[in-house]
Amino acid sequence: MVNWKAVIIGFILTVIFTSILNQVIGSFGSYIGVITAGIIVGYMVNYNWMNGVSENRRFSEKQKSLIFGAIHGGLIGILGGIVAVIIVLIVGGGPYIVESFGVLLLVEIIADVILGAVGGAFGAMIA
Repeated sequence: MVNWKAVIIGFILTVIFTSILNQVIGSFGSYIGVITAGIIVGYMVNYNWMNGVSENRRFSEKQKSLIFGAIHGGLIGILGGIVAVIIVLIVGGGPYIVESFGVLLLVEIIADVILGAVGGAFGAMIA
């Protein structure tokens, strides 16, 4: 069961972290923002702060927490990747960026999904 409250909070954190870190670090700010939001949401979901626990009995508690953290982090990565691409389009000049770097934007979304899942699993582990 996906906890959409946690995903929305992670999305908001991703937008905030990405906006701030892009000004300071540059293009790596979006990656750091996604992984940081993934860690925070993975930690929150593992501690059941927002009723994010499933009734699935096939996995141990630690396995469930890692799976939930990775799923929620991946969803944050999807939403954060889309927002990061929109920010790049707005700041970077629109159609020229898409024409020149279309494949790179797709790679950035995929990287954000992977980093979000890794961050969510890591946040679940440290909780």
